[in-house]
Parts: sequence; structure tokens; C-alpha cells
Amino acid sequence: MTLARASRWSALRDELARWARDGAVARLWLRDDDAVTITPALERLVGLCAAHCVPYLIAAVPSDADQTLAAYLSGQQLAEVATHGWSHHNHADNTKTEFPVERPVADIVRDLSNARARIETLFGEKAVPIFVPPWNRMAPEAAALLPQSGFRAISALGRERKPHEHVQTINVHLDIIDWRGSRGGRNPADLISELTDHLAWARQNDRSAIGILTHHLVHDAAAWSFLEELFAETVGHPAVRWVRASELLK
Repeated sequence: MTLARASRWSALRDELARWARDGAVARLWLRDDDAVTITPALERLVGLCAAHCVPYLIAAVPSDADQTLAAYLSGQQLAEVATHGWSHHNHADNTKTEFPVERPVADIVRDLSNARARIETLFGEKAVPIFVPPWNRMAPEAAALLPQSGFRAISALGRERKPHEHVQTINVHLDIIDWRGSRGGRNPADLISELTDHLAWARQNDRSAIGILTHHLVHDAAAWSFLEELFAETVGHPAVRWVRASELLK
């Protein structure tokens, strides 16, 4: 291990030491968005997770997800699959969301029902009743319709978001992609700082699980390097446990 890497991760190590002193275990979980078929990037993600025994939730786009993806993930013990919208198409004027408040209720219910049925048909026991809205946005009025289609939870991005009344909220917290800049991996120092802050908040409050968000299709060298280092730093640590998304369902 290089001195540079040790220095980069020192704050996180100190935070995990605090968890250990409290006799607590920090829970981490991984969600990866936008899967529709097998790609070299997906295979790399699956291989990396397998090498470190890290479970992961694949958010698959129902309208485009294919049988090859289903067959591939069926053989991956650590994989679970969530429903990522229906077609990942924007239906709003002023922002990006597939399910804005102005869409007709009948259209929303149709798409949600079709999405859930498609994911269950393709992925069987790998499918979990978690809905991942495209762009991490969904009108509360639309989210209220999720239980009608068999969804028990919604997973968006951010600790501060108001929980939905009708379904459980299982958000991710740390998006590793720099969407407004390089559209590759974000600065690792910033990611480590944010992850440390999220873990500190969880330790001091509800000890909730902290979610990591990835998008395998746009990963560059920086994104892959961060994931590799994150797994190396946390897997096997006595104060860390990587959990399945299904474990987080009440």
C-alpha cells in the first residue's frame, strides 16, 4: 500500500475506528443503475464485487432489459435486481423525471405495473420490490401509486430527502460519477470525505445503512480505482458489513 493511498483514506479509517470503539458495525450497500444487457463494464463490476464478496443491486431498465442479462445475473450469487423506471424516458418539462406530477395517473399505473411484471418475469427470485426512479426523481403523488404495483420501497439519492408516506425509502448517498464535469469518476478525496461524513452522521443518529451509487456504463479509470480501493479498505474491516438491498426492506 502506498503512502498516498494511506493518507487518502485516513479520515475514513478514523471514523471506522469510532464505530469500533462504540461496538457498532457500519452497513454499506451498493446500487448500480441503467443495466439493460451484458457489457464488458458490467462484467467488470460483477467480477470486482465477486472478488471482494460485495453484494450489489442492479437497477435494470424494464423496457430494454434482455434475456441475456437475466441469464447472466441468474448465475451471480451476490446479485439482486431492482426496477429502474419503465423506459427511462423523460416526461417532464422543467426537470428530468419519468414520473412527474403532470402525467395522467392511468399512464403512471400502467408503466409501474408493466415495469414490475417485466422485472419479475425476467429475473425471478433475483427481483426485489424496490423501485429506482430514473434520475432519482419521482413526484410524491406518483410514488404513492407504487404499492398498487407491488413495490415496497423506493430508492433515490440523498440522506436529506423527505421519506415517502406509502413506501419505505432506501436511498443511496454517494454517487461516484461527476455528472456535471468529466462524466467519469469524481475526485477520490471528495468521495472519501463525503462517505466519511455520511458514516459519521449515521453513527451519531440512526446507524442507517449508507448506499454507494455506481453507473458501470460510464466508469472510467478513476471510478474503477475508487471502487477497488473502497472495497480493499472496507471488506473484512471489523466495523463494516456490506449488506444486500433486500436486507434493508422492513
